[in-house]
Amino acid sequence: MKKLLGLLLISSFVLLAGCHAKKQSPYNRTDDKQDYERLLNTHVFAACLNIGKPYATYSLADLKKRPSDDNPYYKITFVNGPCKGKTLWTKDVLLKTAPVGAEYLPKGTVLLHNYWNPKEPYDQEKTDRWNIAVVTGTTRADKGIVDLEFPRDRNDFMPAREGAYLHNVRYVMQPEVKDVRNFLY
Repeated sequence: MKKLLGLLLISSFVLLAGCHAKKQSPYNRTDDKQDYERLLNTHVFAACLNIGKPYATYSLADLKKRPSDDNPYYKITFVNGPCKGKTLWTKDVLLKTAPVGAEYLPKGTVLLHNYWNPKEPYDQEKTDRWNIAVVTGTTRADKGIVDLEFPRDRNDFMPAREGAYLHNVRYVMQPEVKDVRNFLY
């Protein structure tokens, strides 16, 4: 009887210990793409260098205060980039962006481009510098590359051009951004 009681007692402790062990649920998995998108979607993009210019450099920032009737500026604190840790009042903030997929990109679409343009997708280390760019061609879209122009001012007819991987460009959803150049027709 003592042996049976001891065996039951030991088996119940083993059973209880097994119940307290954490199980890894298959539904709680994360991958690099989810982590990367979560990082970009939980922050705003704010101009860090060359504020107010078409060639401004944007970095990720935390939004501290939205504009009000008496103050039209956003209060932000940069989380990475050349201005990391700096708090600033600015109007040059991109509130919402979305990843570019495999869909057709019309020529003239304004996008946000990762300055580093890493070949490996979803590199969280290289999310500190972004620029506004304009789509000029999609002939290499089957290879995952889009051709972009980077206008430098309103009358820049010979802007810098570069090919960018699709995973390094994002739509600017809010506020709407338009091409700054004035074209002569």
